[in-house]
Amino acid sequence: MTYVWTQEQIQRYFGYYEGLATRNTYSYLTFSTSEEFARSVLPPCLEPTDTPEVTVSFMSFMEVANGRTNRTGRDRCAMIHINAKFGDAEGIYYLSVLETEEVNLETGRELWGMPKKLGTIDSFDDGDTLFAFVERKNHRIMEFQAEMGPEQGAQPFQEEFYFELRGHFGANGFTLKDRELVVFKLGSTVNRYRELHNPHIVLKGSPWDPGIGSVPLGEFTGGGMTGGRMTWEIVDVVNLNDDGHDYAPYILGRMYDDWPDLRETAGRHTEEATLKQDVPTLALA
Repeated sequence: MTYVWTQEQIQRYFGYYEGLATRNTYSYLTFSTSEEFARSVLPPCLEPTDTPEVTVSFMSFMEVANGRTNRTGRDRCAMIHINAKFGDAEGIYYLSVLETEEVNLETGRELWGMPKKLGTIDSFDDGDTLFAFVERKNHRIMEFQAEMGPEQGAQPFQEEFYFELRGHFGANGFTLKDRELVVFKLGSTVNRYRELHNPHIVLKGSPWDPGIGSVPLGEFTGGGMTGGRMTWEIVDVVNLNDDGHDYAPYILGRMYDDWPDLRETAGRHTEEATLKQDVPTLALA
């Protein structure tokens, strides 16, 4: 049935993430940032690292499940993350994730609370220079350019932690419930690698994504362009409901657009003003 799935369909969908691997080309530029900024954007359950850094990255990828790609062609995304600590573990926390495909947006937000939004993303290189951009709602919000170093081939296997903040609206729309921190371990197999140098980057933001334009980038600390495979596993899901902190500012601020109708009142007609206007009547002959 179209609107009611069979148990076979349900099990196939839920089983999709078993043995899933991502084939990708991943390009990143990393910059120092201030401890003040780190403390302002990290939720109370995370702490800044000793040397806070922000990374701006682009990725083209295909998801492979049980040896088969999930769809023809590539998906694309652009990301901004900051490093952070949870207890003794150091990892990354995403501030913005822009995606080209709705299916990736839905699963990432519903399953793990990733701050995903739809956008137009593309990148290309001429062998010497890498270019990339992001547009969303008719705004160019990110531009990325860097010179490419020589090919260095395969790199050692890498693992890192990744933290994601998750929560859901209560049925009344006034609260968030089931607040959790999801802790992942990401594994990266790098088959080819080129360093990126002399970056030029623009983070403009927009009325719908103002945070992107507020990210302070300090000294350039490194960049790279890789091709390979990425796997992940969930190592912990931490219940945050009773820790005494309000996580709504961090979840809503990353995942949702502000509503211009509520933010901008000049020149707008309210219902009350409309009712007071004189309504013309037809004169009967």
